[in-house]
This record gives sequence, C-alpha cells and structure tokens, in this order.
Amino acid sequence: MKILGKLLDYLEEGLIVIGLAFMTVMNFVNVVSRYLFTNSFSFTEELTVLAFVWISMLGVATGFKRYAHLGMSYFVDFFPRRGRAFMALFASFCSLVMIVIMIQEGAIMVQGQIDLDAKTPALGMPVMWQGLAIPVGGVFIALRILQSGWKKFWDIWSGQAPLDEMSIEARALAGLGDALGAATTAGEGRDR
Repeated sequence: MKILGKLLDYLEEGLIVIGLAFMTVMNFVNVVSRYLFTNSFSFTEELTVLAFVWISMLGVATGFKRYAHLGMSYFVDFFPRRGRAFMALFASFCSLVMIVIMIQEGAIMVQGQIDLDAKTPALGMPVMWQGLAIPVGGVFIALRILQSGWKKFWDIWSGQAPLDEMSIEARALAGLGDALGAATTAGEGRDR
C-alpha cells in the first residue's frame, strides 16, 4: 500500500512540475513572439489553459495530502481529543460527498462536450481534454481525502497529532474563562 501511495505522490507531483514547466515555456514563447514578430501564437493560450486546469485539480489533491487547505476549527478545538477526531472524520466525509458530486457532474459535462463535438478555436482540439480534468482530478482528490482523513482521524484519536495553534488558543481562552469565573466567585465571597 505504501508503494501505491508513493507512486501516486510521484505521479501527482511530477505532472504538476511538468505542467508548470510547460506553461512557463508556452508563455515565454508567446511573449517573445509578440515582441519580436508583433504576432502572438493563439494556440499557446489554449495549451496553457489546458495545463492550468489539470494542474489546478492535481494541486487540490496535493493540498489534501499535505493538509494544506484552510479549515475552521475554533469550535472543534473545544471538543475533547476523541470528539475532535470524529469532527475530522466528519469534515472528510463532507469533502468526499462534495467531490463525488463534482466527479458525477464533471462526467456529465464531458459527455456533453463529446456529444456536441466541441473543439477549441485555434487548434481544433476536443474540449473534452480540458473537461476530463474535473472527473479525473476528482478521483485523485477523493483518494487523497480518504487517505488524509483517515490519517488525521487516527492521529487525533491515538493522541499522536500535535496541538495546533488554534487548539492552544482555544485552550487558553477556555482557561481564561475558568480563571475569570474563579476570580469572580472568589470576589463575591469576600464581599459577603
């Protein structure tokens, strides 16, 4: 299973690097052409957009792998450790449901592009190659959600996950509230 995970890592990151290099070269060629020959190549824009769509979807998957997506955890941080573990599992479940819907709708979109025989203006390339990034990228994202969601759940459940800044802040606020409550109670006792 670790070999499959490493293979997926290399595939995702390799495709992202190749795509970014390709986009850089295409844009450079287009800029040089525009300034030297006062004429730009229209096909470079189509190829750059194609690469950008694929890189974006693979980047989302890589973000899930590295836990790099933003998350709101203020209230979750007040839960006990095992409650936070279940909330991490619930967040992964919600993300997975959204991605499954995206894969399904992306497949419908691609089927429509195939049925209409839609082509790009400059190259006459089938538009479905851009559209395929949604369902195919969605599969990569779903795999990463399952992988990272389970790991996050297990790390929190077993106590292996370090406290993040929000957890420290939430605990400090909770401690401040307890301290203020104790001070108020102690002050009321002196006034009597």
